Amino acid sequence: MSRVAVIERVSETTHQVPLGSKLGFAVMVLGIAADLVAHLDPALANHQGGMTGPELSAHLVVFVGMALVLIGVLVDGVRLRRRPGGDAPQGR
Repeated sequence: MSRVAVIERVSETTHQVPLGSKLGFAVMVLGIAADLVAHLDPALANHQGGMTGPELSAHLVVFVGMALVLIGVLVDGVRLRRRPGGDAPQGR
């Protein structure tokens, strides 16, 4: 598969993802970046096996992002079921 075809397919798929899930993915990316910084910070390296506040906070942000992704999918599914006829549109 060529790069152009892959980019087009990813673009089409991205347009189909619900807005709430896109927001959740963005929150997850921020949380993962914060988690990497918290784990790689040498000033936090001497906590003897325990979790530091920044690490726990980063994990919480990732958890919230996962919840937003799930909520976005559920809301989109409920919205599609409530359409007249009860079926999803043919393009999806």
